[in-house]
Amino acid sequence: MSADRQGGTAAKRLRVSLFAIIGLALGVLALALPAVPALVTAAGGIILGVLGRRQFKRDPATGPGWVSLAAIIVSGFVFVSQAVILSVVYFSA
Repeated sequence: MSADRQGGTAAKRLRVSLFAIIGLALGVLALALPAVPALVTAAGGIILGVLGRRQFKRDPATGPGWVSLAAIIVSGFVFVSQAVILSVVYFSA
């Protein structure tokens, strides 16, 4: 019984990539920041999301892939929207 708990398949748990968690946190944080800091923070979220996705592809035991995808999608949305806003403001003046 104790051998099953320590070395069996029931004991194997998914662990979420730290890159993906931090990337998702940066993407959500970028939603609340002004334009230029949000652009930089979202770029960091995209990079960490991609690193988390690559880690998940290399080792599927690093957790669910939706966390890194969410980091990429949220950060990408913030990055594109803030880039559009900054370019409209910059080119209209």
